[in-house]
Amino acid sequence: MAPNPPGEARSAWPLLALALVSGLITMALSAPNGDATREAGAAGDMSRLLFNSPIQTPRPIGVITDEALARVLGERRYAYPKPTRIGTLTSTPQRTATVTRTPDGIRTITPPSAVILSLPQTTHLTYLPHVNVFYGWKGVGNALDEGYAWPNTSHLNNFNLGWWYDWGYNNDYGEYDHLGFVPMVWCLIPTETPPPGPHTPTDEEYLIQQVQQNPGHVWLLFNEPDHPLVPTTPIPDRTNTPTPGSTPTPYLSFLQCARDICDDLYATPGCWWPITPIPDLSTVTPTMAQRAAREYARLYTLIKQADPTARVFCCGQYYARNTNWWQQFLAHIQYLREDGGYPSLALDGVHIHVYPYTGSTTCDNSSPVSVVFHDCLESNLIAYWKDVHQPSPETEGKPLWITEYGFLYGGTLGTTTPTPSMDEIRTGLMQPMVGFLSSIDRKGYYRVSWFSVANGAIRTRLMTNTPPPIPTALTILGTEWAGYDPVYPPTSTVTPTP
Repeated sequence: MAPNPPGEARSAWPLLALALVSGLITMALSAPNGDATREAGAAGDMSRLLFNSPIQTPRPIGVITDEALARVLGERRYAYPKPTRIGTLTSTPQRTATVTRTPDGIRTITPPSAVILSLPQTTHLTYLPHVNVFYGWKGVGNALDEGYAWPNTSHLNNFNLGWWYDWGYNNDYGEYDHLGFVPMVWCLIPTETPPPGPHTPTDEEYLIQQVQQNPGHVWLLFNEPDHPLVPTTPIPDRTNTPTPGSTPTPYLSFLQCARDICDDLYATPGCWWPITPIPDLSTVTPTMAQRAAREYARLYTLIKQADPTARVFCCGQYYARNTNWWQQFLAHIQYLREDGGYPSLALDGVHIHVYPYTGSTTCDNSSPVSVVFHDCLESNLIAYWKDVHQPSPETEGKPLWITEYGFLYGGTLGTTTPTPSMDEIRTGLMQPMVGFLSSIDRKGYYRVSWFSVANGAIRTRLMTNTPPPIPTALTILGTEWAGYDPVYPPTSTVTPTP
């Protein structure tokens, strides 16, 4: 057969190139998007490596009686000032990157003034439509005491992050412009009159606005809706105000999102009892879990209707182990989907908190910090995935994120609780976790966020020189965290960064 004339051969090349590009785009569009798909694929088939163990018996939520621990649990305050209700909706200003074209047609992106994570200051990117990017395993919680505000978020530039969050979904610092930002609905309760307390509910319409303006995100719902009971005293407007001059009667109370769901939403004293006798938590837990499930269904629907490409993870549980609360929550999710008017209700992923020495895990004071991960935490994580996460149709195969991890205790807590140095926390908790995520044992775990950058117990912070205006120096832990490569899976050794 005679060869084509030179002109015809040249004219065929553009068509061939176009066909190739079209094929690539078609493949990208046909592939399921989202972290769940990308992350599940990264895990691979590890069923042959599973060990056999009986399903853990669900345990009721416990009572925290250690006063020092109760104080630490209750005083965790997150993010810049909590979102507040708004009277008139206004468009949220969006900071956008400057886009220019080079002669070769490649887009050059100059990031906005706020922090851009996992990208150099000038980056070449090739865009395909509707393709979600997986940013990496390493995150931080950018926590801040109530009433403060960061001047900016430039301090996060130190960490070479894959992702980060700040317990909110406002756009005060142009958060949605950052590739790694993950918004959270801490505990949005639809009340007309904001209740007393530090966590003022936000307006549903503001949430919908942010979801619509910033599509394609993972949304974290709730922060510890299963928070344990802690000792407290009556608070005006929540219980009867004590008689002047009298000693207030001690009470037990849930905190974090659990308090808002129980007290604020239903306007009942359902989370408050006299310390003696201790309430029957086996009857309280199902009620708490069902209320949380109804709130999850409501917010899940709002987010998915505003952005069908969004993915919704739940619930920031305090307990990284099997509990009556979690089993009742999952059972009620199933009920709401099948008989409760939410036919599309689902969990796209799960995010949990993992703390030793607090009841969050079964790792209490039986092991020193230097060996607690390998001695206890590692088996806890594996057991949670195998015995709790995988057996449930609601969560099987869904990605697991650890959104709070570190050493929660602070101060002098007596002889039964360790008071480790930062170096001991680094070698006993931080380094082993990174090694776990880089190993075959990681199972469904894909991301972890250290608690926190510059808030919480002084010995667990990544940066010093707080409170604001802004942290300026890395701690031993911060230097270690900054040194890890954020790509997934992580390397088990530190990769130095500039």
